[in-house]
Amino acid sequence: MRKLLVLKTLVDYIWIITCIPLIPILLFLSIYIFFTNDPWVNWLSFENINGSVNSIELKIYSLFLILFALTMIYCVYLFRNTLRKFQQRKPFDTLVIHTYKKLGKIMVISGIVITVISFGFKIYYLSKLQLYFGITPYLTVIGLGLFFLILSEVFYIAKTAKEENELTI
Repeated sequence: MRKLLVLKTLVDYIWIITCIPLIPILLFLSIYIFFTNDPWVNWLSFENINGSVNSIELKIYSLFLILFALTMIYCVYLFRNTLRKFQQRKPFDTLVIHTYKKLGKIMVISGIVITVISFGFKIYYLSKLQLYFGITPYLTVIGLGLFFLILSEVFYIAKTAKEENELTI
């Protein structure tokens, strides 16, 4: 239980210090980027961009990055809820199983979408086909999503086995 307490404390710390302040900042930024002509794209640190820095495509790409960040914040929120169930000693609750399945689907879909959008953006703006076969943040998100999908299946099997065991005694 001590490891669970440390994990819950760490996730709560991340939630309070980074996620809660990021929500209004990202929402403000998602609106701000469409009403300014400043070279706000510098925070993306793209080099050798062909075309205007203030083009609508860059703003839409930035909006996709912001939406990706917001979905990851939502995933942290869902994970916090499952840790609360673990603290209540209910690891095989249906809420945990459904939340892990939901978490996995969100992470896999958002990881694939942002990978495809990033790949297309680099082809369009940088005019080069760049494949990276190492570990990227988006690949990590897809891997975590698959992990949570497998974990939900494991918890479902364990819950079924536990219910069958209780019926036979």
